[in-house]
Amino acid sequence: MEALPRLTACAALALVAGCSAHHDPPPLPAGFREYRTDAYTFAYPAGWAPHGGTDESGAATLDVNGPELPSGVDDGQIHLSRRDRFTGRLDGRLAQFRGLALLNGYRLTAVRRTALDGADARRVEARYTITSTDGTRTPMHLTGLYVLTERRTLLEFMIRSPDGDTAAARVPAILGSFRPREGR
Repeated sequence: MEALPRLTACAALALVAGCSAHHDPPPLPAGFREYRTDAYTFAYPAGWAPHGGTDESGAATLDVNGPELPSGVDDGQIHLSRRDRFTGRLDGRLAQFRGLALLNGYRLTAVRRTALDGADARRVEARYTITSTDGTRTPMHLTGLYVLTERRTLLEFMIRSPDGDTAAARVPAILGSFRPREGR
């Protein structure tokens, strides 16, 4: 009879430990750096260069660019935008993404709900081709997250990479490292 309360206590501890571990960001991959703000954190390859700015509406943006390839295309780019006190719906934002993607010749390959602590999130994927100034056509892959936090901060986290180059292999580590940080 005494074993049952111990077993129950051990199960409760394991559950609590598992839940709190879920909030912790994954370990920083080798050769990566961490970018951290009050609203999010993610890892990016150490050789990539972060540049902050704003978009046409005044929302905060961040671009982290990989090295330039001989074609003039960056071997990877992370683009993040942040809108605090977002009053819209995440589905509305995704509808805008779909429309702009189709207008720009992107082929959507995935739009699906994804689990992310403390947020409503959707993962998006698309393929498209860009043409460099020298006429080189480069097939590209876009993988990203649309995230609406409990405090109504909209985060758009997009990773662009040329197919088959170094950045493409790093996309899973970059995407897997992204975490909203509000309320912590």
